[in-house]
Amino acid sequence: MRGGRKLPNWIRTTLWAGPTMWLMVSCETTDPTDWRNPQPSPFSKTSIGELRALAEKDDYFAMTHLGWRYDTGTGVETNPAEAAGWYRLAADHGQHSMAQNNLGCLYRDGRGVAQDYKMASGLFRQAAQQGNLHAKNNLAWLYERGYGVPVDYREAFKLYSQAAADVPDFKTGKLKPGSAMAQNNLGCLYRDGKGTTADPFTAIKWFRKAATAGNHHAYHNLGIMYERGLGVEKDIRTALGHYDKAMQAGNVYSMNAVAWIFDNGAGVPKNPRFAREYYLKAAQQGYSMAMYNLACMIRDGRGDKADPISASEWMLKAAERGNAYAQAAYGSMYEHGHGVKQNYREAAKWYRLAADQGLSVAQIHLALILASGVSEAEPDHVEAYKWMALAAGNGNDGAKKFLNTISEKMSPNEINAAQALVVQFVARPVIEDLAPEGPQS
Repeated sequence: MRGGRKLPNWIRTTLWAGPTMWLMVSCETTDPTDWRNPQPSPFSKTSIGELRALAEKDDYFAMTHLGWRYDTGTGVETNPAEAAGWYRLAADHGQHSMAQNNLGCLYRDGRGVAQDYKMASGLFRQAAQQGNLHAKNNLAWLYERGYGVPVDYREAFKLYSQAAADVPDFKTGKLKPGSAMAQNNLGCLYRDGKGTTADPFTAIKWFRKAATAGNHHAYHNLGIMYERGLGVEKDIRTALGHYDKAMQAGNVYSMNAVAWIFDNGAGVPKNPRFAREYYLKAAQQGYSMAMYNLACMIRDGRGDKADPISASEWMLKAAERGNAYAQAAYGSMYEHGHGVKQNYREAAKWYRLAADQGLSVAQIHLALILASGVSEAEPDHVEAYKWMALAAGNGNDGAKKFLNTISEKMSPNEINAAQALVVQFVARPVIEDLAPEGPQS
């Protein structure tokens, strides 16, 4: 088990007594350890020396597996650059689809080669055209996010559907399951209505299929469905059971989800000590939302004495990873001198990063600082109007009132210039993503 453990028995007992809560978590589809599990291969027991000898005789299957060994550190020290060389030979000369897929993973993740999403998409496409399910899933993932290709949810949906479907075994002719990760990802699109009409019932079908294959992200997403009552009746017991299975596989999103439940006492007795423990577990594995939640607990003194300095350290870690909530909160800490020395210029910097992602609360605070002139030599009413208008456009009543106050200090030309900036604005949210499926053998 990697990074997780089962819920303590006393918690399992108390979980089931209360009503459900609304858990605001997103669909996370990726994990850095999924692809490092041992996989069957005709070369699995072949030594590195034998593989190299076969590869040097233009055995492209041996080249691919040799690359996989160096890629994953199986029986040899990890060397992604060496892996890239063998993958490239098999991909270019042997048209080996798994070598193309695996080389695409290296370019996607920037391991052993310079990160290049466009190159990755081309390699995934070559492998996908040969029917490689992993490549179809990986290419769909790029289309879903717009990495190296335009955002295209319909294309992502099509590719995920192909990769998720059962396929006949070329030896026996019997159907074998499609890609579990693609099944999970397809479930997310059905749930969120991306590339297709929202259909929570079909989403659950795909999540269950992926979970049966052992995909812990699918267990996490099933937890969300039962938590929110999407396609099924809300059932906290079942939801937490799924989260627990995901946590046993080290799923940081479920760690954070369960911590949130006990942090807020939503349907269960509050247990800030347990919440901190699991926020910390997920935070130590790099999940920024857990870092943010942990920082808030420490800042507010929930479960222990408040420690604004430690809170600021965790908040900074989350903010640096692009978490908009943490960026706004860290900006507030600078604005008020809480855990850090008061610095309006720094406050404006962090508010702006969150505002650029479309977070209304950050847009409002940034506008107020700019309008007051405390972060610069003088007030910037044009920029202040822009940010306040964007927040007001998102339905914030407070922003609408502030907008009137700001506009009273502006000339008609300044207002026109600010309104032009509003029209031009495009939110650029940071997607916190770990790489999906990696090299396959």
